[in-house]
Amino acid sequence: MMLRRLTTWCVSSALLLAGCTAVLPGKIHPPVRVVRVKLVADSVLRRAEPRWRDTARDLLRAASDYYEERFGIRLAHQATEAWRMEGTTSSSVTLMRWLKRSYPRAGGDTPHDVVIGLTRQPLNFYKGGRARADRFGNCTQGLGNYIVSHVGESFDYDEGELTHDAVAIIHEMGHLLGAVHTDDPESVMHRDFELRIGFDAPNRAIVMANRLCPFARPHRTSRLSEYSRGQ
Repeated sequence: MMLRRLTTWCVSSALLLAGCTAVLPGKIHPPVRVVRVKLVADSVLRRAEPRWRDTARDLLRAASDYYEERFGIRLAHQATEAWRMEGTTSSSVTLMRWLKRSYPRAGGDTPHDVVIGLTRQPLNFYKGGRARADRFGNCTQGLGNYIVSHVGESFDYDEGELTHDAVAIIHEMGHLLGAVHTDDPESVMHRDFELRIGFDAPNRAIVMANRLCPFARPHRTSRLSEYSRGQ
């Protein structure tokens, strides 16, 4: 009898703990989707930031934790390397064109789904903004493959605070997954780059619907005109 009571107590406790675990906030384990990401930094950022590799990886870690906690999407680091690109520009539209030319095989069966080009070039808001995604992802044409983002300072994610640079990458990753701009003042998908960390309900539904869709195949032409007013 004592053994039966002990067994019943153990089973009940295990079920209770399992129920508690299900409602606790945090990452979804295992992640529903793993996105393979290559990070590249241009010469301007590399000269200005001695620890550019650490900053790049920490920015990706911050974005990955954000998406894994909310959507079960992990951004898996594949490589960090120098972006062998010469020249300067104040236009994120031009940088996006250079990035796609430098890394034409993102998506499909290649080792990475997304390439993030990091820069410290003095980007002009009126020439495309401080960050940009190549397209609004969808399940018909595929999710987006490229992000260009300005990095204004070194970043140490172990300090636990998101910065404007981290939020910019989170915002652009949302576009790759299909999220659009919103007027919700609390949402990270607001069209300006103030420091927001919420995610509005309509865009949350879009990302949840798209998170298992394939990425666009290599060499697919993107419609940059959709981003003429900056992202």
